[in-house]
Amino acid sequence: MTISARFRQYVFSLMSILLQERKMNIFTLSKAPLYLLISLFLPTMAMAIDPPERELSRFALKTNYLQSPDEGVYELAFDNASKKVFAAVTDRVNREANKGYLYSFNSDSLKVENKYTMPYRAFSLAINQDKHQLYIGHTQSASLRISMFDTSTGKLVRTSDRLSFKAANAADSRFEHLRHMVYSQDSDTLFVSYSNMLKTAEGMKPLHKLLMLDGTTLALKGEVKDAYKGTAYGLTMDEKTQKIYVGGRDYINEIDAKNQTLLRTIPLKDPRPQITSVQNLAVDSASDRAFVVVFDHDDRSGTKDGLYIFDLRDGKQLGYVHTGAGANAVKYNPKYNELYVTNFTSGTISVVDATKYSITREFNMPVYPNQMVLSDDMDTLYIGIKEGFNRDWDPDVFVEGAKERILSIDLNKS
Repeated sequence: MTISARFRQYVFSLMSILLQERKMNIFTLSKAPLYLLISLFLPTMAMAIDPPERELSRFALKTNYLQSPDEGVYELAFDNASKKVFAAVTDRVNREANKGYLYSFNSDSLKVENKYTMPYRAFSLAINQDKHQLYIGHTQSASLRISMFDTSTGKLVRTSDRLSFKAANAADSRFEHLRHMVYSQDSDTLFVSYSNMLKTAEGMKPLHKLLMLDGTTLALKGEVKDAYKGTAYGLTMDEKTQKIYVGGRDYINEIDAKNQTLLRTIPLKDPRPQITSVQNLAVDSASDRAFVVVFDHDDRSGTKDGLYIFDLRDGKQLGYVHTGAGANAVKYNPKYNELYVTNFTSGTISVVDATKYSITREFNMPVYPNQMVLSDDMDTLYIGIKEGFNRDWDPDVFVEGAKERILSIDLNKS
């Protein structure tokens, strides 16, 4: 018996029951070509195979909106005790009113649990987890103050004096700003970045200070000497080492938060592409790496924007990832060895492998992803998503009445 004949006989015996159910004549089918006989049963055979188990997505998204389209979301903070996400919010339309708010979101559902009125427009946030103290920066020239909020009681505790500094050659009082803040528990000190513009013979020159406020009274203690050697907007702190890092165009300054002194300047050695303006940075002291995001505000094409990686020991460049135009904020997650970058102009959020320095996932937002915060277990990333509030900002994405929002991304691999 040939192989074809034996196979035909095997198929007949195997499928006889199915043939009876279909009331087919097996003797008629015995004269059909083999390929037609097999094709007759392929649909039945295929349906009998279970589909492969679907892999659960670890990047589930969830979102919720601010209550009014007049409001703009800025920095976020995660309160470990209450498991709430706090958002600094400002009235972005009625600027003269100088109104600000503090939103608290349920970290799981993103439901708005409370909306607190702040004394001024609210932009930056820092937190003392142990004492449940949230610091709110009223950063613009009309305010220049810091408020303290008790996250356990929902009460505003106090607001600082105005943090303004007179300079004989100041260009304009409107250039005075407070920017990012970090809190050191070891020294009970709030470090606040301050910037202004001065008129010089060579033209406009930026002035930067790293202010120190008492973490309890909000009294100004002074400033860190030589904290800046040039323009720098990036500010972060390593909680484990209690070291503060200031990121500039060609340097990173390392500051001891306990002694409040400059430890060293780390020169960034000939980075490629050339860095135009450091927007933000994060550090991993365990691997001695600094992660710097660059946002060239003069070239909106963003060809040089992205994530730069440097060795903290000597400033040597370890890598570069072109995440997108307007790389605005960066977070490092040691639990998953990942970096998260918001690309403001591109409207994307990049997930970057922190070993291979390659993008593993990208989320396309309709508008402008901004500041981020991680949950205490590092399993959830929260991002503030901004909207263009007038046609001059970006007429291609302007939607009148659109509300800004907060987004969560589930990072859990289990």
